[in-house]
Amino acid sequence: MQPSSSEETVPLAVPISKKQTRLSWFWLVTVLCGVLSLVLFARAYQNQGDLIHIEFEQGHGLQPGESLRYRGIEVGRVEKIALAVPTTESSSPRDTTPGILVSVRLNPSARRVVTDGTIFWIARPIVSFDSIRGLDTIVGPKYIAMEPGPSDKYSVKRFAGLESAPPIRPKEGSVEIILDSPKRYGLDSGTPILHRGFHVGDVLSVTLASDARSVLVRCAIDPEFHELVRTNTKFWLRSGWRVSLGITGLELEADSLSQVLYGGIEFATPDSKGKVVGTGARFVLHEKPDDDWDQWKPSLPYGAIWDKLQRQSPVSYRTSLVWKQNSFGFQVDKQKLGWGLLLDDGSMLCREDFATLSKSAIDKSGQLEVAGVSQETFDPMETIPLSDGSKVVRIKLTAQPSIAEPLLDASQFLRPVDFGAADSLARDILIVGSETERSVLVDGSRYSKTDRGLQLDSTFELSGEFDGTPVVDVQQGRWLGVMRKGPKGWLVALPTR
Repeated sequence: MQPSSSEETVPLAVPISKKQTRLSWFWLVTVLCGVLSLVLFARAYQNQGDLIHIEFEQGHGLQPGESLRYRGIEVGRVEKIALAVPTTESSSPRDTTPGILVSVRLNPSARRVVTDGTIFWIARPIVSFDSIRGLDTIVGPKYIAMEPGPSDKYSVKRFAGLESAPPIRPKEGSVEIILDSPKRYGLDSGTPILHRGFHVGDVLSVTLASDARSVLVRCAIDPEFHELVRTNTKFWLRSGWRVSLGITGLELEADSLSQVLYGGIEFATPDSKGKVVGTGARFVLHEKPDDDWDQWKPSLPYGAIWDKLQRQSPVSYRTSLVWKQNSFGFQVDKQKLGWGLLLDDGSMLCREDFATLSKSAIDKSGQLEVAGVSQETFDPMETIPLSDGSKVVRIKLTAQPSIAEPLLDASQFLRPVDFGAADSLARDILIVGSETERSVLVDGSRYSKTDRGLQLDSTFELSGEFDGTPVVDVQQGRWLGVMRKGPKGWLVALPTR
C-alpha cells in the first residue's frame, strides 16, 4: 500500500538537546572594573588627609585652593571658606561675633605636624612705620602659615587663627638679653641684631618698663653667636642708610634691602674683651655709637671653634725667675717674668731666656716659680731651636703645681705640626693666654709663612705681655711655637727640629 501525498508533507519534530549557557565576557569585565574601582576608591579615601577647620576674624581675601604652608613647604590646601556662625558650644574665643571658618585638607604626611596648640595666621603684606612683613604675598597668592604647638597630640580639629604673625620664637639654646633704651625708636619684634653687618639675633619684644622711665627691648642672640656678646659690649641703633660729607662730596651708603627697611641694632666689643654673658644680661641701647666703637677688633672665637677651645684649650701659666746679684757693693733682687705650659709628664715648656739666669747672678740664688710652686734647680731636659734663632726648653718640675685644669699630653702635644702643605696655612691658630678669655684666636687668612716663621698681618695688634706666649694649632691641638715681637710686627717662631 502506497502512502498518501498528505502524509508525505507532514514534518517530523526532532528533539535537540539544550546547550549550557556560559557567562559573557562583557559581564566579567564589568564586574572586575567595579571591584577595581572600589579598591581604588578605598585606597584614595585612606590616603586622603584629615580636614581641619580654622576660624579667623577676617578673611583678608583668602580663596579656596590656596595653600597651608609650614616653613615655606605646602602641607595642605584650602577647600572651603564660609561664615562661622557662633554657637554656645564653640570653644573659640570669638563666641559673640561671627567670623570666617576656613576648611583645610591636610596632606596625609602632614597630620602629625598639626598638633594640639598649633597656631595659624594668614600671611599677607603688612606695611607700617615700624614693620614690613609678608612682601612675598604682594606678587604671589596669599596663604595660611602655621607653627606647630608644644604638644605631640593631634586630636583637635578646630583652631582659632591669629590675625597677624606671632612674635619670633628664639632658637633653642639662644641667649636672651635686655637692652634698656630711652625711646622705642621704631623697634619691633623681628628687628635684626647685627655684628659687623651679619645677622646674629633678633628682637623678640619691645615693652615699656614698669616705672615707665625707659623702654625694655628683649633680644635673642642665636646660640652659635652668643660668645660674641661680652660684659663690656656696646649696643647702638643702626639704620640701613649712612650719609657722610667729605672732601669728595656727599656720599650715600645703603645696606641690603631688608636692613634698609628694618634698620637694626649693631653691637661691638672692645679689644679688652670681657667675659661671655648669659641669659638675663642687661645693656644700655645707645642712639649713636662713639667714634671708636667701629674701630674695635678683638679676637672673638664663636660657634664650633669656641666649643672646641672650651673643651681642649691649653692654659699658659706665668713664670717668675728671681735671683740676687751684686750692684755697687749691694745685693739686689732681680726678676724675669715669662710664660710656661705644663705637661702631664711633670715638665714645663717655656722660652729659654725665661729660665736663664743673668751671668752676674750670685751662685745658687736663683729660683723659678710656676703657679705658686718654687724650685732651685731648673736645668733644661730638652732644648728646641726656633726659626727666629731663639730656643724653647723643657724643664723638669720638682714639685707639681696644684691646678684644676687637666695637664697636656706631652707625647701628643709636642708632635710637630706640618706647615709645608699648601692647605695648612688655612688653619686657625691660638695664642694661648692664662685662660680662654685671654687667649687670642688668629684666623688662617691673617698670617703668612716666611723663613723666620708665621708672620702675622701688620694690622694685628697685641699687648707686649704676649711676647713669649705659646701658640697652638687649633685643628690638631698641638704646640706650634711661641710669639715673638719683631721689627715687622708679631711673628710665630716655629720649632726647627
